[in-house]
Amino acid sequence: MKKLLMPLLSIFILSSCGIDSMNDMQPNMQNDENISALISNGDFVGKAAPGQDGLNPETLKNDKKQVTDQYQLLGSAADGLATGFILKEGLPVTLTASGQIGFYFAGLADPASPNGRPEVGSFNGFPLISLIAKVGDGPLQFIGAGPQEITGVGELVLYVNDPFFPDNSGFWDVEVSYECFPGFGFGDKNHYHCK
Repeated sequence: MKKLLMPLLSIFILSSCGIDSMNDMQPNMQNDENISALISNGDFVGKAAPGQDGLNPETLKNDKKQVTDQYQLLGSAADGLATGFILKEGLPVTLTASGQIGFYFAGLADPASPNGRPEVGSFNGFPLISLIAKVGDGPLQFIGAGPQEITGVGELVLYVNDPFFPDNSGFWDVEVSYECFPGFGFGDKNHYHCK
């Protein structure tokens, strides 16, 4: 009985851990000779680049790239724009912005740049109709036209600094620039990975 129960118990334990077959446990398994590693965690599946040595700082230093992501913030976005970009602790990004947002009855005939309209007033401690941002649970930060470097931990959310949105029109184009490294980013906390 013990000889029959132990194999069945082992199969049950392995399958509950996400291992579908005994083949999943074979060492040095490669489905493609150009793939140096397979990383798997839940829904995330990625392949390391051939010859990439993620543990070698010199390799990482040489592979570093400057990347710019682009977003468009509508003047009427009362809840801001959640970018989906997650900042990591101690790793800054630089924001720059351009475009025009019209406000009150004049609309785009009397627009505001991302630097806002300080002569009209202030809101949240920043010029009215200016570009501001929030990172995670951190405080609001003035961005303006930039370039403005920001840090924090969490998702980057962009806002039009205005208490009233129904009369707004236009948009700002916002660029988020950062250094990144090749790879899929599984488990790395000390740098961003290129998309």
